[in-house]
Amino acid sequence: MYAQDDDTTAKSGSFYSSIGFGVPADVHSAATMGIGLPGVSTYNGFSPNIANPAHWGLINFTQGNIAIGLNTFESVDNSTSARNTIVNIDGFQFALPLLRNKLGVSLSFTPIVRADFKRRENGFFNSLPGLNQDNVQYVITTQGTGGVNRFELGFGYQPFENISFGYGFSANLLSINNDVTPLFSNPQYSSTPYEIGIEGYEFGHRFGFFAYKANLLRQGDQLSFGTAVTLPVTIEAERSLSAFRSINQQRQLIEFNENNADRNGNVTLPLEFNTGLTYNLSRFTNVVAELQLQQWSNAEFSFNTNQQEYFKNRMRMGLGAQFHPYRASQRGGFFSNFKYSLGTTYDNGHLSIEDQDIETVLFHAGLGLVSRTSRSSIDLSFHYGIRGTESSNLVKENIWGFKLSLNLAELMFIQQRFQ
Repeated sequence: MYAQDDDTTAKSGSFYSSIGFGVPADVHSAATMGIGLPGVSTYNGFSPNIANPAHWGLINFTQGNIAIGLNTFESVDNSTSARNTIVNIDGFQFALPLLRNKLGVSLSFTPIVRADFKRRENGFFNSLPGLNQDNVQYVITTQGTGGVNRFELGFGYQPFENISFGYGFSANLLSINNDVTPLFSNPQYSSTPYEIGIEGYEFGHRFGFFAYKANLLRQGDQLSFGTAVTLPVTIEAERSLSAFRSINQQRQLIEFNENNADRNGNVTLPLEFNTGLTYNLSRFTNVVAELQLQQWSNAEFSFNTNQQEYFKNRMRMGLGAQFHPYRASQRGGFFSNFKYSLGTTYDNGHLSIEDQDIETVLFHAGLGLVSRTSRSSIDLSFHYGIRGTESSNLVKENIWGFKLSLNLAELMFIQQRFQ
């Protein structure tokens, strides 16, 4: 039986990140963070875009971005409930033009998959002969941290006025640590904590395309289309099983599976496809619709083939709108200094357990403050939603949190020539 840890508020994430090698981390560009979408089809000349490499060929300003997020998970199953809160770095990016509006380069760090959880397993087993106890109760608590992080270097190129392409070369680093603490009702069984670690790395490739057309339906509007493809990556990983033991009255770290055949295995990240449309009704208002597909049915986690069977193809889609009153030639009061965003997303999940898709529905809202002396900005977004179900002895999660993004444009980096 699986359950959440119900002792105290824990520093951990989603229960479902304990399955396989974690849950997909939703990647948001700074400009579309408030609507909960990657932003593959939305171009903003004053903050970098992490979702689509093709956007890097359009930049005119040196740009920097760093984002952090806080998520709280209220989890409920048929027997207990838990509340977990975790703070994460959602990534950083630095992009600069080599040839303005023609050729640009980007360097970034982004979490791809997260495995942050606290899980408890309990049950009974028959005691060994001679221990004078028919059934032994056990409780095994597992605290998991880590996931897959992507370090990427790439470039974008605009060969024609309305069309650009991009490519990203990445190093995908896998690091998962599970601290396991077993407890037994019979003191004759040793309750020795141990650690399971999985590590490895592999290189990856990503491609992007972006096109736009102005004055399509009326003067001043613009329709843009973007798509990005991330190729599958297979990481040849190594799993370690270790614990501290007292040997000759000295505490030593012992590797238990150093020569075992199951020490090595494969972790395969799925093929990913992102596409979307952004329609700018004017320079003040735009509407965004995007679709994300991940081929998790071909993902691999050879360290636990039973959990691998839960993987299924994932589809995530969303719709959002943004309003930018600060772009007016004259400010209309205090509230015109901000940019506003609203959006909703539906995710059918990458897991199917007991014939139940682990779905997620989220609602998003964003508020951005733009500097009056440059186009640098601070963006704050909020989200609330539901993941999973209590049916079939599974876990339902109420999720809420926020993301904070600091975006620096070129005027923050160089000295102004004119006052």
